[in-house]
Amino acid sequence: MLRAALFFWALAALPVAAQEVGARLEARFDTWLEEIGTTGGLGYAKLDGDVWATGGAKTPGELASVSKSVTAMCAWARVEEGALDWSDTVVERLGKGPDATVAQLVTHSSGLVRDSTQAAMLLWLDRPTGPAGHNAQVVLDLVAERGAPQGAPGVYAYNNENYALLALMIEAASGQAYAQACWPRLGLGAGMRIGDRSAAFGPWGGIVATPEAYLDFMTRHYGPGSAVWEDPLSLPHVKVGGGAYYSLGMLFRAFRGRYNFWHFGAQCFPGRLNAGSYAVMWEGKVSALALYDACVDWDTMVMLDGVLSRGVYGGGQ
Repeated sequence: MLRAALFFWALAALPVAAQEVGARLEARFDTWLEEIGTTGGLGYAKLDGDVWATGGAKTPGELASVSKSVTAMCAWARVEEGALDWSDTVVERLGKGPDATVAQLVTHSSGLVRDSTQAAMLLWLDRPTGPAGHNAQVVLDLVAERGAPQGAPGVYAYNNENYALLALMIEAASGQAYAQACWPRLGLGAGMRIGDRSAAFGPWGGIVATPEAYLDFMTRHYGPGSAVWEDPLSLPHVKVGGGAYYSLGMLFRAFRGRYNFWHFGAQCFPGRLNAGSYAVMWEGKVSALALYDACVDWDTMVMLDGVLSRGVYGGGQ
């Protein structure tokens, strides 16, 4: 699973007319797919008054690390309900593990830097899981055995272990397994589910969704009118660089008095499963989820970011 991408195009022009957005996004995404020699699907949503109109693919695909946005929002729901606090620590709630808070886990600033999941996920792919439906407990055991975190608390260091531990914190606060605790609280329907092949790492990289279902989730929880949209800097966040922050399962940056949110995901299991994802929201006006059947390098991710951004803002090829 690749770490979060830290780039985002910041173009100065206003978005193109609403009727052009969908066609431009689809055409540019199709060209990108052709250039890298793979297949995929794109969903997009554009704001028209108070109504979000959704278009694009309805075929479900692996969200990979974009799954973290669901886990982050579920943790926040438990905080809002009083069952968790941002200051609660792993060792307090789970009886072992690091002295890392919920706020640090959700922002990848716990001090955990050595990611035990990177090798383990290859072994866990396509294999059944325990009663919880994932292998987060195995991650906790590995983290606890390793001892105190080697990194500096409060400093951003992307690590899947943070979200494995966060899932266990949610379960401890809920008395329910991860999916049972999160799906009703977030209003998630059948269009989003734990993946059959990637269930072992569901809370940090194994959710499957249709673009339409994910964009509905993203619009409600990150879009205009949501608490995240109104003031993400009032919620746990950590500086990433280049004016960007990580908060609640998404990168974000202030832009023209509003905010852009984005996150990449990648499943890179050569010969078994190669899949990528990119969720993005531009100024609360247009959002998109790209799903593709390839594990791509950083330059290709940068290309996709630029291709879609120019599709919204009307830039050149």
